[in-house]
Amino acid sequence: MSIEVYRVLHVLGIFGLMCSLGGLAMIAWQTRGAQAVKDETTAARKRLTMVHGIAMLIVLVAGFGMMAKLGLMTTWPVWVILKIVIWVFFGAAPVLIKKGAERGKTWIIVLPLLGATAAYLAIFHPV
Repeated sequence: MSIEVYRVLHVLGIFGLMCSLGGLAMIAWQTRGAQAVKDETTAARKRLTMVHGIAMLIVLVAGFGMMAKLGLMTTWPVWVILKIVIWVFFGAAPVLIKKGAERGKTWIIVLPLLGATAAYLAIFHPV
């Protein structure tokens, strides 16, 4: 596949990831971690978690595909390592959101900022 296909898939995965995490953060904010949530909220959380997992896989495969096309598989620059650390944080985010549900409003601010940091690293390669 060409690098453009990998880029489109990577961005698609990022959109799915951000949408799912935003939905999970909104559910956490609205329920404020209440144990007695409605069945529909539980079902929505499960669906968003599935979208999150699929999006994470797409981001990972497309990201490594781009790295291979760019010849970055032998030595990883620091910006790639930082992006992988951010990817791991995004992977743990649903658990962190559920555990810190009373801070749902904070997640809605923190997650896009973290995504912007990953975008900055990918575009400008500062380190």
